[in-house]
Amino acid sequence: MRSFLIGLLLAGAVAAPAAAQTSAQTSPAAKPADEVKRIVEQTYNVQVLRVTEAALEDGTAVYKVAAMMPGTAGNAAFMVNTLTVDAATGLALPPFRHHAAGYSLPQGGSYEPNRTSNNPAVARGHTWR
Repeated sequence: MRSFLIGLLLAGAVAAPAAAQTSAQTSPAAKPADEVKRIVEQTYNVQVLRVTEAALEDGTAVYKVAAMMPGTAGNAAFMVNTLTVDAATGLALPPFRHHAAGYSLPQGGSYEPNRTSNNPAVARGHTWR
C-alpha cells in the first residue's frame, strides 16, 4: 500500500509540469494595449480614450477600454462607453455571461437616482416617482 501511494505521488509530480506546459502553450498570449487600442478604433470607428488591464471573475485577462463615439454619430455624438475586450483576441466581450440558471450582470455601478441635497432637482422639490 505504501509503495502504491509513493508511486501515485511520483506520477502526479511528473504529470503536473507537463500539464502546465501544455496549458501554457495552448493559451494565447495577451496583445499589448497599443494593439488592442488600434483594433478597437478600427473595428468600432471610435476614439479610444483609455485602456486599462483587468481580469474577469474566472481569471481571464481582459482590457477595459473607454471609447468615445465620433462627433458625427448624431444623438450619440461624443458618448463615452467602457468596453470589456479580450486581451488575447482584441474582440469585445458581451456585457453579461450566460449560465445554466440564466445570466449574471456586470458587477459595480449604481442605478439609484441621485437624491443628495447637492442635486438641483431635489433643491427644486422635484417629486421622485
